[in-house]
Amino acid sequence: MLMSSNTNIEEDDKDYISPMRQRPPPKGGDMAYINENILRQLRHYNEIRKVGGKDCVQDVYVRDPNTSGDNTRYWFAGKVARCTGTVSPKAAIARQINLLEEHATRIRPVELGRSFGRLEFWVAPGDTEVLTSQNDVGTRLQKVDKVVDGSDNVPLLEVGLDLSIVTNQGAGFYIIRTEDGVVPPNLIGM
Repeated sequence: MLMSSNTNIEEDDKDYISPMRQRPPPKGGDMAYINENILRQLRHYNEIRKVGGKDCVQDVYVRDPNTSGDNTRYWFAGKVARCTGTVSPKAAIARQINLLEEHATRIRPVELGRSFGRLEFWVAPGDTEVLTSQNDVGTRLQKVDKVVDGSDNVPLLEVGLDLSIVTNQGAGFYIIRTEDGVVPPNLIGM
């Protein structure tokens, strides 16, 4: 009798399906934060960048909701590329906002994680990370809307995303600006 009990357990194990396999797909559709979508958008970014250079790229920062005034912290989240003849800079961000917001909260869980859905996104011209880190007054951040009319209709091939990777023991890259995205007076020339 004990043997038949073990046989039933073994048969049950063969038919067992992990609850992880039964999970519904994540929210976000073609911009859900899954490896397939992240890698696809990175491929598109590289292809667009190869043709358009830095003129078709914007650096994306996320405002830290726990800071304010002249010491507002903006975390670098990645780079967005777009086909300049067909997609506006605002539409490129809005089309990929789910990937951007998910990524920002995952690489900065303490600073940004609890503000998912309420984060503000700001952009700078492409490849200006060094200038922003040197507090160049000519490089100003501009706030972008998370929802733009028609952005859902932007073809995936016309926008790309290169998400930042935190490699310096989790310190990440951020800049200090005013709430308006400009270099605070106390940091000019530093």
